[in-house]
Amino acid sequence: MLFKQWNELSIPRHELDYPILTSKEESLQSLPLPTVTLPTELDLKDYDIVYITTKVMNPLFPKKFLNIKEIGSIRMALSFEESGLSEGSYSWNFNENFPNEFDPATNEKNEENQKSFSFEFPLFYIPNNNSLLISIDENFLKLSPIFDNILAKKLASLLSDCKKTFVIGASDRIMNSKAITASVCDLNPPEFVSGFIGSLISNAAVRSVSNFSSIIVPSEGPTGFEKISLETMNVLVHALMNQWNSGIDTQKYYEECNKYWRFDGSAMSTQSGLYI
Repeated sequence: MLFKQWNELSIPRHELDYPILTSKEESLQSLPLPTVTLPTELDLKDYDIVYITTKVMNPLFPKKFLNIKEIGSIRMALSFEESGLSEGSYSWNFNENFPNEFDPATNEKNEENQKSFSFEFPLFYIPNNNSLLISIDENFLKLSPIFDNILAKKLASLLSDCKKTFVIGASDRIMNSKAITASVCDLNPPEFVSGFIGSLISNAAVRSVSNFSSIIVPSEGPTGFEKISLETMNVLVHALMNQWNSGIDTQKYYEECNKYWRFDGSAMSTQSGLYI
């Protein structure tokens, strides 16, 4: 029997089980939506290709080898006031009240608590093929799905300005690598893609964006903590290898990708579990 430690941390079955934004879980509330802020000087038309992926795919883009530079960041923020009742204080005055009773001298008062959430994701420039890399740190333990969805909608609205967009994602609901474009989708029920990448592809399809393509590879583990097999890594490396300029050392690129994948703990091999 093989035990895989990354399967112990399971993704919530329902979105209501994700990180709660408000402490008042017993009632539905009308809350503002998160805001997305991109650098004012950012123009996607300036790049020959825009890569959009999640942090687990970062080993495909070794920074030193490709001379990648950070040029800005995407900022997301959400702020709102949460009202609630202050808790009464207990009275231990035996002459007037029994222990553990609320002190009648204290009145319940409404308190306004300011709550805020903020996340930041860097933008990278790859000079080798004049491309832009957008990598999202997707973590279901910290990031509520509303942030993923709002960011995906924002980016999808900008894809029509890109010359070419290449999306890289993973799913634990497929067995083989799948290609998804504006006109072709290799997914067959019950296969599907979830999370930020799934939302991005769905919004691109709704907006009829014609200049994007994507590759979705099989994985194991919850969102943000995916594990990918060595065979799947080779598929991804060769898919990206064909997009770099001819001056790149392909063998060195292959070695760098595999090295960083092992360092990041995203590699899954036959020895990556506990046999009993």
